Amino acid sequence: MKAFYTILLLSLHFVGNAQINGTVTDMEGEPLPFANVYLFGTTRGTTTNVEGEYFLELEPGNYQLVFRYVGYEQQIQEVELGTKPLRLDVKMAAESVNLQEVVVRADAEDPAYAVIRKAMAKRKYYRDLVDSYQCDVYIKGTQKLLDAPEKIFGQEIGNMGGTLDSNRQGIIYLSESEAKLYFQRPDQKREVMVSSKVSGNDNGFSFNRATLMDFSFYDNTIDIERSLVSPIGKNAFNYYDYRLLGTFYDKNGNLINKIEVLPKRSQDPVFRGNIYIVEDLWNIHSTELVVTGAAIKQPVLETLVIKQIHVPVKSPDVWMQLSQSLEFKFSIFGFVGSGNFTGVFSNYELDVEFSDRFFNNELFKVEEDANDKNVSYWDSIRPVPLTIEESEDYVKKDSLQEIWESKAYMDSIDAKRNRFKAWDLLFGYQYNKSYEKTYFSIGSPLTTIQFNAVQGFYGNMELNFRKFFDEYNTRWLRIKPTLQYGLSDERFRAEAEVTYNFNGTNFSRITLEGGRGTRQINNTNPITPTVNTLYSLIDKKNYLRLYEKDFLRLTYRRELVNGLYFRGSVEYANRRFLENTTNYSMWKRDDDYALNTPPFLSVGQDVPEQPRVIAYNEALLLRFAMRIRFGQKYITYPDRKFIMGSRTPDIWLLYTKGVNGLESEVDFDLLRVQVTDDLELGVFGSTEYLLEGGTFLNDAKMSILDLKHFRGNQTFLGDPSNYLSTFHLLDYFAYSTNENFVHAHFQHHFNGFLLDKIPGIRKLGLKTVLGASWLYVDGLPHYNELSFGLDNLGFGVVRFFRLDAVVSFVDGKYSDFGLMLGIDL
Repeated sequence: MKAFYTILLLSLHFVGNAQINGTVTDMEGEPLPFANVYLFGTTRGTTTNVEGEYFLELEPGNYQLVFRYVGYEQQIQEVELGTKPLRLDVKMAAESVNLQEVVVRADAEDPAYAVIRKAMAKRKYYRDLVDSYQCDVYIKGTQKLLDAPEKIFGQEIGNMGGTLDSNRQGIIYLSESEAKLYFQRPDQKREVMVSSKVSGNDNGFSFNRATLMDFSFYDNTIDIERSLVSPIGKNAFNYYDYRLLGTFYDKNGNLINKIEVLPKRSQDPVFRGNIYIVEDLWNIHSTELVVTGAAIKQPVLETLVIKQIHVPVKSPDVWMQLSQSLEFKFSIFGFVGSGNFTGVFSNYELDVEFSDRFFNNELFKVEEDANDKNVSYWDSIRPVPLTIEESEDYVKKDSLQEIWESKAYMDSIDAKRNRFKAWDLLFGYQYNKSYEKTYFSIGSPLTTIQFNAVQGFYGNMELNFRKFFDEYNTRWLRIKPTLQYGLSDERFRAEAEVTYNFNGTNFSRITLEGGRGTRQINNTNPITPTVNTLYSLIDKKNYLRLYEKDFLRLTYRRELVNGLYFRGSVEYANRRFLENTTNYSMWKRDDDYALNTPPFLSVGQDVPEQPRVIAYNEALLLRFAMRIRFGQKYITYPDRKFIMGSRTPDIWLLYTKGVNGLESEVDFDLLRVQVTDDLELGVFGSTEYLLEGGTFLNDAKMSILDLKHFRGNQTFLGDPSNYLSTFHLLDYFAYSTNENFVHAHFQHHFNGFLLDKIPGIRKLGLKTVLGASWLYVDGLPHYNELSFGLDNLGFGVVRFFRLDAVVSFVDGKYSDFGLMLGIDL
């Protein structure tokens, strides 16, 4: 009976509708993927799939069907549709361009330049021509592995749960989506996904987004990992040469100029390929432009091909994008793959009057029932036919999903993974109960063995229990004990953290921590245990200054409203001084380690210049932080929210209160204000900065631990992810203070703007970074640094290194010079 009703509903749906389908090929019969098929004078249509097949559902009647493909002559076919399906196969001929006018003397400028100049002159006009619009967008995304290794880093790949066939090939991502796209000048966009289908995950939501595919070559630059120069951008002549390949007339009588875009330097942020410009109108007719991995400094990418088709939708000069396809190839660690995302834009409504509050900070939203659509629904609305391989993938993955989500399958996979193996001694052991969404792991102490002068050689054993409670894994509990033992101080320490995450929409989370552990006296943690181990064992320099504390801390955080984030904690700690217990080193064995105290502190005595600052004590500490981010953009999935940043700086208000009472021996108030931002500057790169100022409103009783410390560095190794708050050549405690302070940090990432213009050097794929830092503390000399670095050092896809030359100044006079090797994983 259920099947009967399904057939009946499908029959009722198709009554009164006519279907036309077929294959679009070249004259030799080779399919033309992503060709456009649409009704003349409208944006209602479809796109062929990778096999050149198309499908269109229309009401009975007479139509003019337009067939367009970049590089081929446009065709218009007259069709009469009844109630029966009609098959129409079309063969398209390559463009018959007129070459007679393209004969260029050796001393003359190619005619393409005149066309490009006129297109540049009209660029802003066309960019700003339409004040507002809304349209429907269908996107199909496919990613496929063409080859895969048997193992990676010694681990078996297998067939990836049935995804790969015997040739090590298979579709790893297949998804379709429908969305409504809204736009209002100057740059307000909003997208609502109304339906979503993901192969192998009927509860999942597609990653397809029209706003990520909506590239406009009327903009000066197009951001794809890097700001790429448009072939008609205002500075395009500095990056491109042009050649007129010929002209032809489309079926509307427009003369089209086919222009080859040739990069002056392949490592520049540029495209290559063809752009088609309409004579007299000087707008974009279509594009077929290629981006290489070298152009965007991304070695994983081989090529990315962007094909666009524009059609007139209103007056002769109002053209809108009908379709866009992105085709790419990639390779990494033996995996070779390709993919494509095809977007069909239809049903444009221009000059729409939106309500005042229609556009807000929500850029993208997935409707609650977007993934509830059944197979019949998708068969009825899909504008781009599935290929045989895609159809089979849906069927296969639907069957596999039932297996993948079954308790028997999950238990069998867990049974295999849960077996203890010899390398677990090095990399740790994990025990999974996937069906119950419960996971437990034990970190290996062998890979955490470090050394310092206080504990000698020591190791950590980290336990981790995690339990998820909902469909999308946004509500979870984590219990994380950590055990530590030092061989020299013969001291066992243990602490634990219990965290409960309430949801994924306002990031509400509560954490309880406690136990006994060691911490760095400089609370910015300027040196890592690994770097300190190397310096101690090789050069007998123990820069790590540690203290021990028994503590209990409760922390709560959440986003109060969009853009306003709160974090607060209360902690009680007994903080104790630690002494060196070993003098061991691989070299310099006759030398002694420096004491485990900041250079200016004598144990048991006050700091001479700061008599209100004592050494170690018991402390009750309250900490509050508020981040204000005006105009914070975000995207919304059911039960999840993803922050997309803001065009305004982040403002942090941070307050720490040392409470006097309840046996607490501190009494101070520290107020800080921090401003950070990251600015994209197109082809010139990006700039980021951090500015922080603070004051002690009260410093009646303080520990050395409560001073304001700064992130210095006395080694030649660094972490680039922390460089925006680091002084590369500053001693760790030289400017620690309980006085007023201000510090500022600046970095400009040129990316390839400088080096891409130098022959030979540009082929190395290097990036350059300019940095500056400044520090002011009441009563101390001004300190500042300047740096210049080379980033993206390495080979192939392994480019983790950065080398900076740094010079420091004290009160404007030269102080020091050093080289910093950064490792950014």
